[in-house]
Amino acid sequence: MKFLVLASGLLVRNGALLLVRCRYEDEPEPLWTLPGGRQEPGEPLARTVQREFREEAGLDVTPSRVAYVSDSVDRHTASAVVNCTFWVDEAGTLREPMPADDAVICARFVPLADAPQLLEADVLRIPVVTALAEPAIAHYFSFDSRTIRVPFFRRTNASAQHG
Repeated sequence: MKFLVLASGLLVRNGALLLVRCRYEDEPEPLWTLPGGRQEPGEPLARTVQREFREEAGLDVTPSRVAYVSDSVDRHTASAVVNCTFWVDEAGTLREPMPADDAVICARFVPLADAPQLLEADVLRIPVVTALAEPAIAHYFSFDSRTIRVPFFRRTNASAQHG
């Protein structure tokens, strides 16, 4: 089984959440997601989040605490993903997001009420909605390709378990 570790961040400014719209191989349309990505060898997760925010949004951030951890198993591709999402604070002068990564076609702050419609995949929408509703609690989510209703990549169907 292929194993992947990701780190992402929740940055809220003036009642809006920072989202990025990215191109993915074999996906016909770009997908909205949180800034974040793969952990590099020897890189602490907090540094992964900082690096990904610089690459995907051109912003300097400091992870402050864990918002949620999620794991998912995709039985179709024999892969497992663990994602740690942090609440992040902006460092330095506030500025508009400006992507440096060619895969990112847009980075913008979206009103909190609109974010769930853009974050279609269960593995994103469910944890983000819960974290935004209960920001003082660190959450854990577990997803399985057999039960996911809306997958990140358009392959399967069904729902999630929340612990």
